[in-house]
Amino acid sequence: MTTSDRFRHPGPALALFLAGLTLAAAVQAQAPDAAPQKAPRTVRQRLAPCHLPGLEEALCGTYPVWENRVTKSGRKIPLNIIVLPAKSPDPAPDPIFELAGGPGQGATEGAAELAEVYGGLRSQRDVVLVDTRGTGRSNPLNCALPGSADDLQGYLHDLFPLDALRACVKKLDADPALYTSETAMDDLDEVRAWLGYERINLSAGSYGTRAAEVYLRRHPEHARSALLIGYVPLEARMPFYMARQSQIALDKVFDDCAAAPACRAAFPDPKGELAAVLARFEKGPARDTLVHPKTGKPVEPTLSKSSFTTTLRSMQYSPTLYTKLPLYLHRAFLGDWAPFLRQAVGYFDDPSWAIGLYLSVTCAEDVARIDPAAVAREAAGTYLGDDRVRQQRAACAFWPAAKLSPEFWEPRQIPTPVLLVSGWLDPATPPEWAAAAKGTFPNSANLLLREGAHGPGGLSHPECILRIIEDFFANGTAIGLDTSCAREMKRPAFALALPAAPAPPAVP
Repeated sequence: MTTSDRFRHPGPALALFLAGLTLAAAVQAQAPDAAPQKAPRTVRQRLAPCHLPGLEEALCGTYPVWENRVTKSGRKIPLNIIVLPAKSPDPAPDPIFELAGGPGQGATEGAAELAEVYGGLRSQRDVVLVDTRGTGRSNPLNCALPGSADDLQGYLHDLFPLDALRACVKKLDADPALYTSETAMDDLDEVRAWLGYERINLSAGSYGTRAAEVYLRRHPEHARSALLIGYVPLEARMPFYMARQSQIALDKVFDDCAAAPACRAAFPDPKGELAAVLARFEKGPARDTLVHPKTGKPVEPTLSKSSFTTTLRSMQYSPTLYTKLPLYLHRAFLGDWAPFLRQAVGYFDDPSWAIGLYLSVTCAEDVARIDPAAVAREAAGTYLGDDRVRQQRAACAFWPAAKLSPEFWEPRQIPTPVLLVSGWLDPATPPEWAAAAKGTFPNSANLLLREGAHGPGGLSHPECILRIIEDFFANGTAIGLDTSCAREMKRPAFALALPAAPAPPAVP
């Protein structure tokens, strides 16, 4: 999940914030930091000024780390780094390190947008973006997947196209088994030290929250605070819970539609229409006509049940998309598949996702601990079924993955001040996970946002969430945060009609 997802149309969060907002005070509070000291000059010595699209000022560079951190032999891989320097001439010494989601997304890919969103935070602190190993421009474990502008049908594949992944793993210039959360966070701490920072603040979303927890476990002395949006605990065993949690979140969306008079009148039975749509896939894939975005000519791609359910779930990540679900399902029920087809093509056409890194991490940290006998039981009665788990297990059967020590999953208390932010409608990282994290983070607070999905939402009052986050990082504690502004947030209205079709592109 990208930075823009987290703050604008998350995935990467709307009518009842008041009912869903809770802030649990921590049992133990840390005293606010002493007066800030001048940030180290090392950063400007290590990195060079660079001019990137949309950025008025940035520092760029690379830092090499051993691919094999245990033997410290073989080759090194360069980690791509961008620092958005603080605007203050006397900044605080502890920067904000942004950890991207996925796993597989690079932190630097959203640098320009992050510079804008984090404008207030940058008044006093550097913001540091590091593409962790296997992502972005840090020896990315990218795989060529089907689909292109000339082959829209190719995009509509399973999430894990096995033939393409088998071909990919043979071509990778990497040992995929050396790309784990632990190695990535040890790399990150090495970068921290090289840049001259003694302590850092972590800002993380989705999978990035797991990476942050790993950092806090392994390098607690260098962590001042951590913001965790859409918390993924170490024991989550993704994607084992995805079908159940996605169904629960979708049922909440349907309930919200029923509670909104206009949505209820337009779509009185979205749950029944979804069941009817799923049943039609038993007779074969769906088909409809689209205008090709490149040629302007009509094309007729087909949509499999697996691509449909994956696309549906992806729309649950964001308020600007989940509010369209009753409408899209109704159109599909009436035989109009074009809205879902367009959404599916856009979803699968994502060059920023290093799927190889995703497999290296999840095959080792999640899939290896899934009991195959329990999958069907967990997925029973859900629209997603067991497709996702079966596909991912099939890919992990041949993908090289680390064998982790049992200590990786052992429960441990982490004293670092933490603010957890959860969305009530999150299909991926349910709010119950953050609510249960008190045992792990005793010095924490949990902000539950009723309209948030896989991110905080707050489209009607984006300044609210950002102000809460700025206060948290400024104080270095979640104790006493004023979150009252969240009560004023409102979910976007459900979409009731499709927008007018754009004119086809001119064909030379």
